[in-house]
Amino acid sequence: MTFSVCIRNETDDGTEFGVGVATDAPAVGALAPCVSHEGAISTQSFVNVRLGRRGVALLDDLAVDDALEGLLAQDDDSDLRQVHGVDSRGNAYAFSGENCDGWFGHEVHEEAGITAAGNMLEGGETLSAAVDALSADGDDLVDRLLSALAAGRDAGGDKRGHSSAAVAVKAPQTTAYHDLRVDHHETPIDELRRVYEAAVEASEGFSEESRSRIFD
Repeated sequence: MTFSVCIRNETDDGTEFGVGVATDAPAVGALAPCVSHEGAISTQSFVNVRLGRRGVALLDDLAVDDALEGLLAQDDDSDLRQVHGVDSRGNAYAFSGENCDGWFGHEVHEEAGITAAGNMLEGGETLSAAVDALSADGDDLVDRLLSALAAGRDAGGDKRGHSSAAVAVKAPQTTAYHDLRVDHHETPIDELRRVYEAAVEASEGFSEESRSRIFD
């Protein structure tokens, strides 16, 4: 009942990591996306939040595939899980348990630093469209993640519709709009875009000093 994308993005200031996710259930931002300065992971299907939180914590010492495979090996219900991500070492990984519901699958584009996964979708076109949109050039990673979610939705998305969406980014300098959630809305991806644009406008009034004081 979810589709998501993860990305590693190289900039002149350093490496950014991001996750974009949308689903038919409320508050997906509290469950699926996990980011750090070492990588990005999305955990979904029958969600095991520990796969994301512990997975990201392990990226200081392990590649994303080693971290997630080790955690899945300890999960008695791994056949119901879907998890994917990228790390700072250039690795990418995705897993879809054999008992995930509906149409499910994933894509791994290690060279591009992108992964995508979904379950209970209308079809695989959702992931391809999201990856294509995310791969497009753009200055702001949140904008690209939102475009990917919109493209995935327009290509079919969650077959039951969407009620929540989220983006999470970890960058060399984090801003207010790098952690945004719409927990329940009739058009959550559009609402997330509106919130993003409002946050960008508000952040333009912050001085560089205040940004470094408020955000990590």
